[in-house]
Amino acid sequence: MAVTKVALVATMIACMLITCSYSKSTLTCDQITIWLTPCIAYAVLGGNVSSLCCQGIYSLEAAKKSGEDRRGACQCIKDRAAYIPGIDYDRVNEIPEKCGTKCSYKVYPSTNCSAVQVELPLECVSKKKELGSPNDGYVLVDPTG
Repeated sequence: MAVTKVALVATMIACMLITCSYSKSTLTCDQITIWLTPCIAYAVLGGNVSSLCCQGIYSLEAAKKSGEDRRGACQCIKDRAAYIPGIDYDRVNEIPEKCGTKCSYKVYPSTNCSAVQVELPLECVSKKKELGSPNDGYVLVDPTG
């Protein structure tokens, strides 16, 4: 039953892809949603974070090249998460760490994504970097404190 609910929510998110994209950013909300859809099961049900979810996190972190990208990603995640019944925002915010990266901001319904900034220079430590993949080294500041 819970797995069916997650599949239904994932399908709803996929259908919503057509309605939203953030044009100021080089990243699209469509792409972010595709990368992070495998994370929905953990965000709702808990358990283990899937390798597909972590791959999506790594892809998103690697693609965020500017402050606009970071703010757009924040807003996209915040907007999409609001449509997921039973989402646990604490779990959502645990995902990057569980995937071995510390390069993400925290998203809550109250997060002001337009205030997301980039601190320089800070090194990004992630499994992806350990595997030799390039990373831009930026870390987002959590605007909620």
